[in-house]
Amino acid sequence: MNVLYIKLKEEKENKLYNLFKTAFCVIDIEEIFNGYIASVPLNKKKEVCKRNVNRINKGAVAFKNFISNKILQMKNCIIARKIRRIVNEKNIDGIVLSDEITENSEFVDKLILRKKQNQNLSNKFIKERKIFFFDGKGLFKYIIYEILVYIINIQNRKPELEDIYIIANTIDEIMLDNIIFLSTKFKNVNIVSKNIGKYAYIEELVYNNTGNNVILLNNKRKSLRRAKYIINVDNSIKELNEYLIYRKAIIINMQLEKKEQVNWKTSNQIDGGTNKKTSGQTIEQGKKSNTIFLTGFEGIFVNSFEIDLNNKIKQFFKKYGLINITKMSILYESFLNKKENFENIREKIEDAELMVTKLYGNNGIIDENEYKRVNISDNETKKYY
Repeated sequence: MNVLYIKLKEEKENKLYNLFKTAFCVIDIEEIFNGYIASVPLNKKKEVCKRNVNRINKGAVAFKNFISNKILQMKNCIIARKIRRIVNEKNIDGIVLSDEITENSEFVDKLILRKKQNQNLSNKFIKERKIFFFDGKGLFKYIIYEILVYIINIQNRKPELEDIYIIANTIDEIMLDNIIFLSTKFKNVNIVSKNIGKYAYIEELVYNNTGNNVILLNNKRKSLRRAKYIINVDNSIKELNEYLIYRKAIIINMQLEKKEQVNWKTSNQIDGGTNKKTSGQTIEQGKKSNTIFLTGFEGIFVNSFEIDLNNKIKQFFKKYGLINITKMSILYESFLNKKENFENIREKIEDAELMVTKLYGNNGIIDENEYKRVNISDNETKKYY
């Protein structure tokens, strides 16, 4: 995979050098291990001065800021056009934007040819070149095990004694590999699906590969009523509401990652934790303001994560000046070649000593006390239904 990392250009001590680079929108390109780094001379948009000045001075300042911002807009256009040319010439597959770049929404709008008046328009830049922006969510399907272990360790439980439930309408090749892998780590893996008939072969496949069993379920009243750990692959909240779900379950919500991202900013759209008052809330796909509920739910939705890696990998990113430009999950996702098979990627994740450091639910970082709040014994779970 050929990746382009876009970050702000570091200023040199030579002011004349900086002025030349900025005035002529010169982009520095450096070839690295898996693609290129583009250092761009972007400036922050200047705001109109709001100090107490007389009308004449105030008007002059406003005019000066207006001209300055117009110049910045022109520079944004030029730099965005140059970046698109680099993407085409270097056959870039994916892009990582530094956090400082993402804050410049005007530049990003021009980079992906997005009209502000209609956020739902197709992303021409991404569509034509089949480019995507890394947001870290692509790691979700490869680190389900680490997410579950993070939760179970906080609850002072043992993975090998726990049942997990995977609810899915469609099971693709990666999820199938996950099922095989997870069956070696947990007591039981249960697959819940409306289409359970077409997945009957999975029982034999898992047994032949691992000697372990998986359980296929499709009863909406019984399948999830005692499930403490649920992996939601692709069911909407409406579909989940059709099931009787254990009210204090922990739902790892991969369904958010499955949505086609027309607007690349959606990677930050749904980061939130849970609390006792609003623990059942979630956001319907594609609608930032539409909050709906999972009926009777008092548990936790896990929608996003943060990770850490061993020093060897971090030094690798630091060598190229990438270590602090954005989240570690985004950098590491861009580092993996997803054309490799699941086993190879899992081996690299284990070699990198990847560990989950935080999880996000519907209202921010999920506090450790929340995991303890929903941590009850199997016997207590039975009392709920």
